[in-house]
Amino acid sequence: MKPRITIEDKTFEMTIPQERILEAVDKCAREINTDYSGKNPLFVIVLGGAFIFGADLVRRIKTPCQVSFVKITSYDGLSTTNVIKEHLPVSEDVKGRHVIIVEDIVETGQSMDYLKKRLEPFEPASVEICALSFKPEKCKFPDLKVKYVGMQLPEAFIVGYGLDYNLSGRNLKDIYSLVE
Repeated sequence: MKPRITIEDKTFEMTIPQERILEAVDKCAREINTDYSGKNPLFVIVLGGAFIFGADLVRRIKTPCQVSFVKITSYDGLSTTNVIKEHLPVSEDVKGRHVIIVEDIVETGQSMDYLKKRLEPFEPASVEICALSFKPEKCKFPDLKVKYVGMQLPEAFIVGYGLDYNLSGRNLKDIYSLVE
């Protein structure tokens, strides 16, 4: 039987061990290192869910780079509100910069579409997305491209490795799926 945890009123079962997660991080880092060698990219890590993925990712980047953060939210409990709230905007000058947005999961694509459109007027050299997981079948923005994808995640609501349920569970080293 897989390990289980309880967060508030929900039970979660471990579905992806830390070793598999770190293999996915390594995969993204290898691809970025190849594509951005000598380019000094700016990583924009989306808070709160992508902070652990972002930290593990940038520690594997071999080319000089810079790191910034943005905080946007669209979830309340287990579901999306379909409304983007921007709590911390990108504060760095992105003009002429190669920007890599780092996100935990891209499902509908709404948050990533929002961020890309927010950056466009500031004339970055390029904007790419790196996500721990991307679910193209759920994406509602057909032109949205997620260039760097770590792995496929379960369809269930998940916690761990930065992902949360009502702000809890982010500290778990493995990923756990909601038990229905």
